[in-house]
Amino acid sequence: MAYRSYYTKEMVKEYTRNLLTEAKWVKEGYIPTIEEHMSVTLVTCAYAMIIAKCYVHGHDSVTEDTFKWVSTYPPLVKASCLILRLMDDIATYKEEQERNHCASSIQCYMKQHGVSEEETREVFSKQVEDAWKVINQESLRPTDVPMPLLMPPINLARVCDELYSRGDDYNHAGKEMIHCIESLLVNPINL
Repeated sequence: MAYRSYYTKEMVKEYTRNLLTEAKWVKEGYIPTIEEHMSVTLVTCAYAMIIAKCYVHGHDSVTEDTFKWVSTYPPLVKASCLILRLMDDIATYKEEQERNHCASSIQCYMKQHGVSEEETREVFSKQVEDAWKVINQESLRPTDVPMPLLMPPINLARVCDELYSRGDDYNHAGKEMIHCIESLLVNPINL
């Protein structure tokens, strides 16, 4: 089972290399193309690494092939990462630009395509919708990966949707998010 540590460690290395790229962009004031930005930030969103870590202590159905599958960013994992990246950037764009932060996908897209922030948000909302379609298709399609192992990327996308669909409830939890957390952890439904 040493492969579990190996693949997780390799994903942490990839994550760290990409964080370094983001740091260089900040230092240089560089705004990459949207494609270049996504190739880095779909890794630094850390969802694939989190998914791999979910598998480290998993049951016997977690094989070396499972880790290979995650590390290649298959459509299901990539769609989950894309949902996080775009929803996070839509919700946090203005606040992040007020501090010394890497250019967001919104800023990259606006510069590259010469469009407004509102037009960019519309494009990204459509891309999030399309990513959900990919998740639905991939979860219904026969695969070598057992269904329980498909659940971490699906559930992480669901968490992201809950955190960012009303704004930035990750950094600034509003009343609805607080109510959701209380309903889940403090006042659960009695059966």
